[in-house]
Amino acid sequence: MADTGRTGMLTGMSGIHMGIFSSVFGVGLGVASLIGYVRWQRWKQQLKTWQDFANTRGWSFVAKPGFMYSAGTMEMKGRHAGRTITVETEHRGFGRHFHIVTIIRHGLGDGFPREVTIRPETLGDTFLRLFGVKDEDIGDASLDNALDLRNVTPKARAFLLGAGMRRPLLDLARVFETFAIDNGVLTVEVIAVPRTPIEMYGLLTPVRELADAVRGARGDTD
Repeated sequence: MADTGRTGMLTGMSGIHMGIFSSVFGVGLGVASLIGYVRWQRWKQQLKTWQDFANTRGWSFVAKPGFMYSAGTMEMKGRHAGRTITVETEHRGFGRHFHIVTIIRHGLGDGFPREVTIRPETLGDTFLRLFGVKDEDIGDASLDNALDLRNVTPKARAFLLGAGMRRPLLDLARVFETFAIDNGVLTVEVIAVPRTPIEMYGLLTPVRELADAVRGARGDTD
């Protein structure tokens, strides 16, 4: 009789454990489904924004959906100010460090001095200045404080100090923490993906204004 009672008790406990497991599993599945639904809706909104933006400008658009409810990648390619511009998303990292970045690449043309490289000034650069380690200056305090400038030839200095270049360069440094101008190509990277037309315009405006300024400075018509 004792063995029978013990067996019944174990069976009851196993049933309780199974019930708890099922409840926890059900809650977890529900949460995962909700998260998946939100991500899917966000992905569809991004797709529409990017597709419409590309269509209104005659740009190409390609999207690769992600696995299940995960976000995929998108790419737009076209021309602005006579030069090629590419806007694309890319997956970075794994697990907790996973994130999606939007990358913009815009050729600035032969009008921009290819020898000069420009990046945003960082706190590390400011700290190094205290020890006499610094980048090159062009003679404009605002630009020198906002930008890390390298290989500044007299020709490049004259171009960067020309009318119309100051504000677009400062706006670029104000809006983006990560960007580079190297060999005449501007590359911008942000840890965000535009989901609305306003966000897309906000992301691209500083890039387009710099390209327009470069084109105007050289009088390009192509």
